[in-house]
Amino acid sequence: MFAAERLRIIKSILLDKKHINVTSLSSMLNVTEVTIRRDLEKLESEGFLSRTHGGAILNETASEENIEISPSSYDPLMNEREEISNIASHMIEDNDVIMLSPGLTNLHIAKKILTKKNVTVLTNDLNIAYELNSNPSIKVIIPGGDLDSSSMTLNGKLTEENLRRFYVSKTFIEVDGVSTDRGYTIQGMDKASVIKEMLQITKEIIIVCTYNCFDDIAFYQIGSSLDIAHKIITNPNIPDNYKNYFFDNNIKLFTAFNSYEGGM
Repeated sequence: MFAAERLRIIKSILLDKKHINVTSLSSMLNVTEVTIRRDLEKLESEGFLSRTHGGAILNETASEENIEISPSSYDPLMNEREEISNIASHMIEDNDVIMLSPGLTNLHIAKKILTKKNVTVLTNDLNIAYELNSNPSIKVIIPGGDLDSSSMTLNGKLTEENLRRFYVSKTFIEVDGVSTDRGYTIQGMDKASVIKEMLQITKEIIIVCTYNCFDDIAFYQIGSSLDIAHKIITNPNIPDNYKNYFFDNNIKLFTAFNSYEGGM
């Protein structure tokens, strides 16, 4: 990860959290604490922060840039995401090695697994990484790449190349569209390209999506068939034809702790 990218991430976190910890940043960004202290020195010289013992705090005079590490607090699908994340958290066990694709629902999942032990999480979503970093028992791995400051995700060729070095037991892929004609679709070509790589390095593919994604088609296709998924986690109020399809094709569907095919 380049220095400019690190500095932007550090600024983003400070603007949201107002304080920051050297050790946590070192772990999150996969660089030494010496490197983080050097970054903080630079930002202090710019008047953005004041260094403290073991970290830094945001200066009151620092300009508010249009960058945030956290998504908007208003979410009309908050309850639906909570429903899904409750189910997903029961699929993640201590000592698991998993991957979380970018998205608000997966961020909810991250919050739900903070009590797990010795879990390794691979993600290119910095919101998710920062959330999980509060539990020292959870190892967070970030693949690097080009920073999209609007979504705080890492994408691009470097991200894709680095992902190929890993293999995980479970991957939770958040999608924007589900249709019988186009399969699973995503808004954003860069995001979809990374997710396609994620699909290749996992034993189990778990699709997560809110009910409104069904019969909707987003911009970029990640799988031409719904059959690429092993499990689907969504809300109860989805069209019956999808419930029937998943059942007929031995894809486990989970809605509000009810499975239409087998157990977890």
